[in-house]
Amino acid sequence: MSTLETLIKRVKADIDALAIEANRAEEARQAILTEQATAAAAAEAEAQAFDGTPFLALSLAAYLDRQKIRSAELAEALQYAEEASKVCRDALSKAYAELKRLEYLLGQEKLKARLDAERAEQEAFDERSSQMHARKLR
Repeated sequence: MSTLETLIKRVKADIDALAIEANRAEEARQAILTEQATAAAAAEAEAQAFDGTPFLALSLAAYLDRQKIRSAELAEALQYAEEASKVCRDALSKAYAELKRLEYLLGQEKLKARLDAERAEQEAFDERSSQMHARKLR
């Protein structure tokens, strides 16, 4: 029985660690989404501020090129973050399933031990009863 209890403690510790990693992956994903939205809003604001002068046209073109590169980098980072988040969620689901399986096995083991104890108690009671009955007959 202690083996199952030890395994349950280990799986619970794994679940705690996986939950932390899943939260980190989700936070990274949210940070990237926020940065993407901020970059898009900044590019839109710069485009709105463009007054048509040639000097600003050159600087706006360079700025928008940098924003496109940054947008591609953020899209790639978002893809990695989503993959990491999915892997963490899958591992967490498997760990919870393993925990439930171990808890079920522990419950079955405890039930078997309780039934064995009840059976032994009943056998002792029956033996005592038969001995008392045999004494009365003498």
